Amino acid sequence: MPRKLFSLLLCVIFLFSIAFAEEPSAIPAPGSFTDFTILSTTDMHGKCWNTNILTGAAENNNMLRVSTAVKQIRQEYDPENVLLIDNGDLFQGTPVSQVQLLMRASGESTDQPAMAVCLKEIGYDAFVLGNHEFNYAWDIMSDTYYWLEENGVPVLAANACYDGSDPAHEAGENVFTPYVIKTVTVNGHEHKIGILGFENVDITRWDLPVNYPGIRFVHPGNDEFSNAREAELYLPRMKEEGCEFIIVSYHGGIGDTDISLFFGANTESQGMRMIGETEGIDFLIAGHDHSTGYSNTFIPNAAGKEIPVVNGGGQDLTKTVFRFSEDENGALQWQMLSSENLQLRAFDTDSALEEKIRPYAAIAEADVEAPVGVAGGYWDKSSEFYTKQTDSMDLVSAAMMDGGTEAMRLKYGESGLVSLKAATGLDHLDVDMAITSVSSTGFTIWPGNISMKDIYRLYRYANNLLVLPMYGRDILSIMEENAKNRLTVRVMNGNAYFHTMGDQFTNILFGGLNFVIDMSRSEEHRIGIKDFANGRAFDRDALYLVAVNNYLLGNERCGLRAFSADDALWSQLEDGGSMTIQDSIAAYIRKETEEKGALTPDAFTWYWKIVYSADPAALPAYEGTKVASLAQKPKDGYTYVLYNESQGCALTARESNGGLDDTKINAYGEFLVDTLPENALLLTAHVDTEGRFSFSDPEGRYLSCVSGGGLKLTEGPSEDDLSLWQLEEAYGGWIIVNVGARDKQALEFYSDRFTTYVQGTSGQYIFNFYEPLS
Repeated sequence: MPRKLFSLLLCVIFLFSIAFAEEPSAIPAPGSFTDFTILSTTDMHGKCWNTNILTGAAENNNMLRVSTAVKQIRQEYDPENVLLIDNGDLFQGTPVSQVQLLMRASGESTDQPAMAVCLKEIGYDAFVLGNHEFNYAWDIMSDTYYWLEENGVPVLAANACYDGSDPAHEAGENVFTPYVIKTVTVNGHEHKIGILGFENVDITRWDLPVNYPGIRFVHPGNDEFSNAREAELYLPRMKEEGCEFIIVSYHGGIGDTDISLFFGANTESQGMRMIGETEGIDFLIAGHDHSTGYSNTFIPNAAGKEIPVVNGGGQDLTKTVFRFSEDENGALQWQMLSSENLQLRAFDTDSALEEKIRPYAAIAEADVEAPVGVAGGYWDKSSEFYTKQTDSMDLVSAAMMDGGTEAMRLKYGESGLVSLKAATGLDHLDVDMAITSVSSTGFTIWPGNISMKDIYRLYRYANNLLVLPMYGRDILSIMEENAKNRLTVRVMNGNAYFHTMGDQFTNILFGGLNFVIDMSRSEEHRIGIKDFANGRAFDRDALYLVAVNNYLLGNERCGLRAFSADDALWSQLEDGGSMTIQDSIAAYIRKETEEKGALTPDAFTWYWKIVYSADPAALPAYEGTKVASLAQKPKDGYTYVLYNESQGCALTARESNGGLDDTKINAYGEFLVDTLPENALLLTAHVDTEGRFSFSDPEGRYLSCVSGGGLKLTEGPSEDDLSLWQLEEAYGGWIIVNVGARDKQALEFYSDRFTTYVQGTSGQYIFNFYEPLS
């Protein structure tokens, strides 16, 4: 596992030379070497304007500032010796980037998207596709990719290939350029530098096939979905073509190598595996996980050589400087002089690029301010979306059901229902329920005027709506799996606390039916469905219509893995033009306002709740070994086990994917029980005069946040208050917020490790402190 290097000032930087296998036998004489700079951005998610037009807040990490930073660096170094790469997830994310892009899909605009303009104007040397590039219609995006190529920005995705369904392309044939080769002049001689780009292999879990028609994301025979196997297809070829230094830009995190690959479980982040199982990669640009925690670290390759890794985390411009020279045989050799993450807020806006993007911002501002309707009556304003029924999420479900019903009636009508019944057994066209997921960061609807701005904040992603027929038994199975894998209960101090588990994106919410989840019952027997809000009875063998968002459909991480777009009777992409679920929400609010004067929560006529029907105060005494007891709040000088209640795990010192690994511990009532694992990290609490906390381990290392997201142990208190934490009392525990990090980073358990991310309210953020009993 790579060792974290120290923090200095605002960014992590290596101020010493790191030599590799190609290490020069002597320091190159002046004039005999070339300093070569590699710059990268990743996960910029549509940020190309100085203001977040949904909130009015400053958007400091944007492409306007990237442009200024790049210009300064090109002035400092020879522009020919500066390489600039974007690592994907570029277009999705803000109204400034998305509104006009969707207008292209509807034929209302022919201009290229704002983010594509940024790539061209800044002068990127390569653009690697990210998964969110496939959120949009293929014909629109492929036109943009062609335009970028024409304007000097190669679009890379070496693992994207045709599946053979189109006679014009053989199975395994590349869809995009796999790699490009640049030259660098060293000591008067030209040497070749390769840039090899990889898309995330998990695309098919997240997006509809209509957005990647006839395309797969591993080559035939790669049944493991291994990025290392994909890399092995190209590294030898690039070496044969004379590449002496190969950069891999990969839209995925580093992950780990503890277990074999299994699609949907651990194929999303394979950077460590890709380096560790090959020998030809000299530099890795990672992304997708929005983590800077492991940026500027090293991973050993198959031969034991330490390979540098960077990740801008969607916030920074990475800058890595190599000194290239020649050995006695004229072959390229190098030293890494420095590697750092530059905070974009430190740079001014490029005014020339700002003027080119201004028309896109004007279009977006007009769109988000457009009035949609009125919210009336009492709204609960709750953001506890997963553990309680809330008006805001009920609105999303209602809009999906209403939009799906209107679409089904328009497409099929009464005459079409006859043939539909003959083919499927379906006897109605009105949608019975909605299956969706939370895409809000906590925004809720309040009484008053509603604009598109509110809808974009409530439902962030341009997901698409599909309507599928499902049997009652399938619905029940999906709900039972969600209750088993995504909900947990902790009974403590006579109370039952419900927490969510796993990522929020595939944690399902169900609307339109009346049901109870009883967490005191055994797995597979927790769901009690009464009926549907439209009056239809629930029957395991009856067929129902279900509105689903595309992200959940076919996703390996939830109960909808067995369903696909092929099962849909109607979908927004196939039948609804360029519409999204955001449009469906707007249409529903507009309709309710026109018909009733305002949308009120009275329109949501179903109910659901999570209960614990057993008596939590009657929890039997534990007969086994108790190893630690729940503390109300950490005290200065006392030692604790830091425990995530939803996942049942404690912190360890082992570095993992930009954070710290976990170890499982059983809990019962107010105790951790059975055994305290040897690798469970014991932390001593320190409280300052302002009531802020720091935590040190037995070796004197302090639990510290990485400013852009991540977690590590530092030798002594970290600079910039990154070792200081504030405790906020929350449902069933504490939310632990870092004092020095950007954007209110909070401790989080995500993707099998402890890390930090922008504060949320799900079970991922709920922690308690337990005092060892011996």
